[in-house]
Amino acid sequence: MAIRIKILKRGHLIFLGCVFLLLFFLPLIIKNYVVKISKEFVGRQIEIGTLKYNYFTSTARVYDFKMFEQNEKDVFTSFDTLIIDLEPIRLFYNEKDIEQFYLKGLVVKMVMKDSVFNFHDLITFHTSSEDTTANNSVTAEPVKYNLSNIEIKDANFFFDNQTVGKETHIEDFSFIIPYVSWDQKEKSNADVKFNFRNGGYLESDLNINPVDGEFDAMITVKDLFLEPFYEYVLEYSEVNSFDGLLNCQILIKGNTNDPVKSIVTGHVDVHDFVMTNANNKKFLGATRVDCILKDIDYHNSHYVIDSLKLYEPYAYFEMDSVTNNMFRIFKLYPEPEETAIDSTSSMYYAIHNLSVNKGVLDYSDNLTGKRFDYHLSDVTAESKDIFSDAEWVNIYSEMLLNNRGTLNAKLGFIPSDYTNLNLDLTIENFLLSDINVYSSYYTGHNILKGDFYYYSQSKITNGNIKSENKLLVKNVSVSNNKSGLYSLPLKFALFLLKDKNGDVNLEIPVRGDLNDPQVSVGKIVWNTFKNLIIKTVASPINFLAGLVDGDPKEFEELKFTYTDTIPSERQFRKLDKLLEMESKKEGLKIELNHFVDPDLQREAIAYSELGKQYFRDTEKDYLTEDTDFEMYLRTLMGNDSISIKEAVHQLMKPQTADSLANLFNKALIKNTQEYLFRMKDSTNITVITSELKEHENIGSISRFKIKYDMLEASDEKKSNSDSKELN
Repeated sequence: MAIRIKILKRGHLIFLGCVFLLLFFLPLIIKNYVVKISKEFVGRQIEIGTLKYNYFTSTARVYDFKMFEQNEKDVFTSFDTLIIDLEPIRLFYNEKDIEQFYLKGLVVKMVMKDSVFNFHDLITFHTSSEDTTANNSVTAEPVKYNLSNIEIKDANFFFDNQTVGKETHIEDFSFIIPYVSWDQKEKSNADVKFNFRNGGYLESDLNINPVDGEFDAMITVKDLFLEPFYEYVLEYSEVNSFDGLLNCQILIKGNTNDPVKSIVTGHVDVHDFVMTNANNKKFLGATRVDCILKDIDYHNSHYVIDSLKLYEPYAYFEMDSVTNNMFRIFKLYPEPEETAIDSTSSMYYAIHNLSVNKGVLDYSDNLTGKRFDYHLSDVTAESKDIFSDAEWVNIYSEMLLNNRGTLNAKLGFIPSDYTNLNLDLTIENFLLSDINVYSSYYTGHNILKGDFYYYSQSKITNGNIKSENKLLVKNVSVSNNKSGLYSLPLKFALFLLKDKNGDVNLEIPVRGDLNDPQVSVGKIVWNTFKNLIIKTVASPINFLAGLVDGDPKEFEELKFTYTDTIPSERQFRKLDKLLEMESKKEGLKIELNHFVDPDLQREAIAYSELGKQYFRDTEKDYLTEDTDFEMYLRTLMGNDSISIKEAVHQLMKPQTADSLANLFNKALIKNTQEYLFRMKDSTNITVITSELKEHENIGSISRFKIKYDMLEASDEKKSNSDSKELN
């Protein structure tokens, strides 16, 4: 009996020893087995340094784990330490209970090329396995679980986007979830944090209810440099650099069952933002962009921004004959007409507070063949309550024009209908020579100097523009280069428009229908300006007559009889007015150009000379005694049937009539010019004879047609020379 008991004890000891040995080597056996069948089990070859299991605490530890790529050489993912603390007894109650899940030193290397990832085979493998399991299952009971102390520490993620040639590294990633349960009523908390390579970090606080899926996540980004995202921006733009520093705090609320309906709020702050083009020239930037998101609801196309503030924003905008630099850089091309934006879109947007502080815009173009550069600085703008469904929105702005002039503007519009808007604009101290490139190209005049003041009130109602514009130009001076596209007489027009102080004051109404696709605001304004210049020069007396309180029609010409040799008193008074006009309009050139029909004048002289003879013989006036005069002429001819006109022609020799006409005309011109010099010896008014071949002589009485122009240096010298000769 004692021997039997002794044998049993030895057997128990041996059994316990075997069990102990089995338990001792079981982790090693399991490790080797798992490594051996890993390709069949998980789809990839794996390697495990050490596997340990504490049977008393039911804690498994895995060290130095590696999973290889498909080539079984490169490492896809690895970690230093994995600790799992289980509660096996809960399995009998159909519950999975984990007291601790700890993962340290995780490294994942993801590679994407042409939208295919290096883990695509794993997805395919496990998807097919799940499908097979699902087909073999009749019913699936709900999984019951309790998870505590879930932590990932010091993880590193590498994302190699070979499509754009950029590798992104997320380092020191940490993640903590205190507790998650299948039947918990309160949200579980999960904390995530990882550092950026260049400093800063990302931190999140996730609260999620595993039962109904409700969650809220607070994501904080501190000092994220934007430069690492350059390659991604390069996919959609042609830029040389993309820099800035991002800070944000975003709150996301939603449900895991329908995450697209999540609501986003928070604060985004970007500092030192800069983008440069392919030539390394800065074209976009800002010292700071501060944005407070109030309600971003992507699912319902509902976007509300509480505040958007731009500090020292910068833009470089360059136009050419086809497009502009922004379209080229961001690869924007005109949409076909059939794909135009639907104006009935249900998208709602709102910006409660908008402000721009100390902005700068550099504009450049080469539309005329010469480079034009313009600098707008100290740009400020502000507006409140910009709603997509607002009945009216006002935006106020002001800026400095090329470091000198100022612009103040108020823009009012209906966000849902841009065919209705108001624009009040004030420009002061604008230097006209800044736009000399355009003036030279379009009008053929160089602007030497001049200050421009502009006040405008414009309304667009249902696409019809009604604009009232007041212009004040001070101290303007231009020169004609005779090379303009339209060769407008700008110099003379400005001369006429100047008042006694040398200022040009204009009120220019602009009208047009912008619904017509052939019409643009630029064309309307240009045509209005061009017509004003042409109209001004076409009737200069309309602007000059006011200087002497006269009727413009009185100063278009001076009329005489064919035999007049000296102006009448009435005409002398008109000449006095011309002298006064010349005195009040310094630089005015006035020409009295004599026109007369020579045939009609010879006939009139013949009648006059024969009339004088008739008076000497009869003491009667031939103008009042026309019947007797006719009988007198027929008697002189000895022919009762001859016509009076024929009688006059035969009685007065043509040579005599021509000689008298020449004498009369010269006398009239001489007496007129002498009177002008006698009244004002420094006058530049000239009296000249027209060429007989000029068509204005045909049918004309003896008259001076008055022409107005600007004096040139040569005109003044000639006038002074004529004055000396007359004296």
